[in-house]
Amino acid sequence: MIAALVAATAVAAPSREALVERWLHANPAHRAERLAGPPSRVRPRTPDLGALARRELSIPGRYRLTLAPAHVPPVPWWQRAWNWIAGRWDDLWRSIASRAHVGERAANAIGYALLALVGLTLLAVGVRLTRNVQRSRRARRAIAEPLEAGADPDALYREACYFANRGEFGNAALRLFAAAVAALSRCGLIAGAPSATVGDLRAALRARGAPLVPAFDAVAAPFVQTAYAERPIDAPQWQTAATAFDFLSSRAESRDKA
Repeated sequence: MIAALVAATAVAAPSREALVERWLHANPAHRAERLAGPPSRVRPRTPDLGALARRELSIPGRYRLTLAPAHVPPVPWWQRAWNWIAGRWDDLWRSIASRAHVGERAANAIGYALLALVGLTLLAVGVRLTRNVQRSRRARRAIAEPLEAGADPDALYREACYFANRGEFGNAALRLFAAAVAALSRCGLIAGAPSATVGDLRAALRARGAPLVPAFDAVAAPFVQTAYAERPIDAPQWQTAATAFDFLSSRAESRDKA
């Protein structure tokens, strides 16, 4: 059966010689025209890769793409403060404009007045800070200069009493504290360095003479009040500090003699 099918196919299909003969006897004019003509200008169409990519990416669920978070530059603190002030200023201006119907000139005048008020406030704050720094430096010099000169605690105490008799309790408190530091330094309880703070001196005294710490605090309280807090000292505060200094001085002298 298979042999019969193969034989039938071989008989039905033309042979190679028949095909060559058929090509040779074809229309020579048509063949010459095809061979002599220009090459075909039809080029294969180039696919649009961008469109193909967009089509692929538009299919939901095919790719898991996560966008990187946008880089936001950090905002400095002064710019945040300025933005906050500008926002509050705009809110205030809108509130005033919604409640008071004024003309353009009046609105400009109010705005200039508010700006001047803000400027004066900032100027006052700057002056206040400058005065605080200057007072702090003067307070340090009030203690550092007598200690650097090696002044006697008794001499400093007499100066403090002189200022107190004149009613200058602030200057008296400064000299009294310097006298206390000089007395404690002379007996070796603390090291009266000019750069030492009240906290440093108190810590050193607690390590070597803890019973004297309450009296030291009583002498240091009016000093801190007048040098840093810039509050006036009254006579009772001076008397309390002077009594505490007498206690410190007597203990320091007894320790120095021992």
